[in-house]
This record gives sequence, structure tokens and C-alpha cells, in this order.
Amino acid sequence: MKSRSGLTMLEVIFAMVVILVGMVAIGLLIPLAGREAEDSYQITQGLAAGDSALALFNTTNIAQPSLESPWCLVDDIGGNEHSVSTMQAAYDAAARTFPVPQNPLQAAIAQNEVAGLGFCIDPLFWGFQSRPGNQVPLPFFRTRFPFHFDNTNPVLMVADQQNLPRAARLLRGSLTDPNASTPGSWLRQPAAVRLATMYGGDIVQPSTTKNKALGPIRSVYVAGDGSIVANPASAQQSSWLVTITPSENNPIIGRDRITQFQRDISFNQPLSIARLYDVALVVFSKRDVREVGSTVVVRQGDLQSQRPAEILNVPSSERVVKVTDIDNEALRSGTFNITVEGYSGMDASIKPGDWLMMSRFAMRDLLPRPSDASMVTKISRQVHRWYRVVGASGNDAFPRTLRVAGKPWDWTEGEIDDFIEKNETLPSVPPLPTAYETHAVILKDVVQVFERQMELR
Repeated sequence: MKSRSGLTMLEVIFAMVVILVGMVAIGLLIPLAGREAEDSYQITQGLAAGDSALALFNTTNIAQPSLESPWCLVDDIGGNEHSVSTMQAAYDAAARTFPVPQNPLQAAIAQNEVAGLGFCIDPLFWGFQSRPGNQVPLPFFRTRFPFHFDNTNPVLMVADQQNLPRAARLLRGSLTDPNASTPGSWLRQPAAVRLATMYGGDIVQPSTTKNKALGPIRSVYVAGDGSIVANPASAQQSSWLVTITPSENNPIIGRDRITQFQRDISFNQPLSIARLYDVALVVFSKRDVREVGSTVVVRQGDLQSQRPAEILNVPSSERVVKVTDIDNEALRSGTFNITVEGYSGMDASIKPGDWLMMSRFAMRDLLPRPSDASMVTKISRQVHRWYRVVGASGNDAFPRTLRVAGKPWDWTEGEIDDFIEKNETLPSVPPLPTAYETHAVILKDVVQVFERQMELR
């Protein structure tokens, strides 16, 4: 009998295994392709957001307060708003947050420290964001960028003005309505509608029934009285913020310029302010407005001792960390290593491409110096510099060692001049965190940081 040709059971099973492996491989490629498509979409959207933000920045002159586009600065302690249309007015408003000077020396110190302040103009400014349920109001200072009080340990998440060193902070503000009778954030009507038509870009469409976002900048609904009554319908949106810091080589305001002194808050207002500023436009591919109220449990509660959990509303897109070490390479190179530490509940994932801003105080000599140089009075000027993360070690747990790229983290021109004028040896290491408290704020979903130096009036 003639045998028939066919497949053995082993061959069938082997073929099925090959087909199954292929199908599994294809199945695994689908989510990978989806992620790649999402990444590509985010890059495309981010580039478009960058172009849009840069065009808005160039056409509206956001970095310069003016009658057409004033800033709204808020004193978070008293809740007072200040509508300012010049840099001098911005510094005069900031000076009012300082204590009343008791003598010309205190006035000179205050004027120099005020003149060393910088600003963060943020269209998603959340200074009026209510924080119900917070058990601990400190260490958060809503009108600062980053959002901690000056005397805060970001690892322990505590603020103590008496016992902790200060860290540099920018004053966070937004734009205000130049035609409103009282100052107010540009979240408020009628500023939102007026700005939408003033600059030719749809920012928001206020509605009594629903939130209707028309443009990439704003998707928050505000009521007629200025209150925020709805969360954004779209959780994520492209956005931007601008940091504006005085140039680091701005001259010191001499003590000899404090004349006809009186114990008055106006003597904190700088007689002369910076004209040259370092401006950085930070563009986000996406930014979740709801993250400004993200709930973080800093410490668990204890029912037996009736100690409540410490729950804070913090913007998870702004992670404030303490810089604990800086490579000596930072003195000469714009690419160097830093070590950062955050609190135990913080997301420690940091990847190449992320952006951060490092901040410290530069200590300067108040002029004129006394004959005994050891008795010189020191004043502080803020230093803020942007860096891109180009490498990160560790397994998403603090402490993390990061390699960053930007400007060298060296001494400012003014500090170097002070060393030279006192015939002191120039430092051979960068300003280390052990002597100069250095914090960093890590921002996520940043597309690009556009930096330039500008003369502002």
C-alpha cells in the first residue's frame, strides 16, 4: 500500500510555536509603537509650543512690565497684590516685604538684597490656589519659585527661619489687567478676554456653564468675581514660564548713598536697580494644571498618639532638591556632576533631557569697605542658572548623581572682584553647598530653555 505524505504532530506543534512567538512579538511591538508615536507627538507638540511661546515672548515683551502688559506680584503673607508697570515698581513692591530698617546700614543691606532679587512670570501662576486639608502650612510659599520658604530644608521638608540657612528664591507673579480698577492675576475677568484680543491669540473663553479652552496657554475657567470655579477640562497643556534675574555683575549700592535716613519702609526701596538681566523662557510640552494641588503625604499619621498625617499640596512638576555636592570640574567647565537629595516621598526619577535650575546666594562686600577688611559687611545677591541633565546615575532613588550641562557653576564677577580688591587668593574650587546653600528645582516635560541677556527698564 502506498503511504501518503503529511505532517507529523511534532512538526505541527513546532509550527504553532513559531507562529505563536511571532504573534507575541507583534503584540509586544504594538504598545512600543504606541509609545514611540506618543513620544513623537509630544516632541512635535513641544516644538510647536516652543515656537508659539517664543513668538508670544517676542511680540508682547513679557519680560518687561509696562502699562500695556503689567505684572501682578503677590505678597503671600498678607495676600496683597501689586500691579507694577516698571522694573523699579517691581523692586519697590518687593522691598515692602522686608522689615522696616532701623538705621542706614540696615537700609543699605536691604536695598542691595532687594536689587538682587529675580522674578518668575508664570501664566499658570497659582498664588491664589486654595489648599484645603493642609495640616502644615510650612514649608510652602506659594508665591516663590521654587515654591519653598527661603529657610527650608527640602530633604526634611521643614522651614525654620532661625536655624536653617537661606536659599535663593524668585518671586512668582503673573500678568495683570492694565484696565482693571484693582490689581489682579490674568486668570481673572475681564483680563482674560481682553488679553485674548489684545495680542491676537485666543487664551480663554469664559463660560458660566463649562470651561472652554481655545488656545494652548490657558484652560482655566474663572468667575466674574475672579475666583477659580472649575478645573481645566484638559489636564495637560503646553505652557511656559519666564525667569528674570539681574545680571551677576551688577554693581553694589554703596552705603554712602543712603542719605537723609528715616525709619521708614521706603528706605528699603533700592536707589538704583539692575538694568541688565538674564532672561530664560522655559517651554513645556505639557503641564498638568491639576498638579499644582497634588496631594503628598510627607509623614504618615499615628492613630494611637492622635498625630495627623502631614499632607501637603505640592506641584509635582516642580521638585525642589538640595544639592549636596558639586564636582570641581564646575569651576572650569559647563558640564559637570552634582549630587542631589530629596525627601523620602519624592519621585526620584530623573532622566537625560530633563531641565533644572540651580540657585544660591553670592556674598558680596558692602561698599565702601571699612579700613579693617575683616569687619566688612556682607550682602547677598541671588544666583540662578539653568542646566540640562545629560546623564543620571542610580536606580531612581535619592541621592542621585546627575551630569548637567550649562554655564560653569563658578564665582560671579562681583565675587571675584571682591577677592582681588582685598588681595585674597582666588578659590580653586566652585562655591560648594557646604558653605553656600544650593538648591535646585527639577522641572518635567520641558522642551527647551531659551536664554538671552536683555536690558530692561
